[in-house]
Amino acid sequence: TNTLKAGLIQVMNKRPDEEVQVAMDASVLRETPRLEGWASFLAVFGNVSVLVGLLGTIIGLIVSFGGVAKADQATKAAKLSQGIAEALNCTAFGLLVAILAIVAYGFFQIRIGRAITDMQESSMTLMNLVVANRDKMKD
Repeated sequence: TNTLKAGLIQVMNKRPDEEVQVAMDASVLRETPRLEGWASFLAVFGNVSVLVGLLGTIIGLIVSFGGVAKADQATKAAKLSQGIAEALNCTAFGLLVAILAIVAYGFFQIRIGRAITDMQESSMTLMNLVVANRDKMKD
């Protein structure tokens, strides 16, 4: 609506077609970052969550093998399996968060792309309408 408003203001002020188009193009450029917002953060969040999950896995394995080295023979297997389970839980959680974040990012990118296309199509439609009816607006 802001894009069409910018064009209509120029039309109502009886500005030339070029100025109407420039006003709408400028509005599209202003509105696009607002649409994109923090969507790119989801992609970063997805990538970082994988790395955090892997870091948890490594730390879990280090703690697990460190505990096994100090444990007596009776508890070595239990400590090792407990540490490996903790490490795998970190991996699973990191991957789960990453998958959700990246899917959400893809979804929002599609929605943002459609909104930008709609903005551009609406401005072209308005421009065509203005050009086709400019002689009727001379009054």
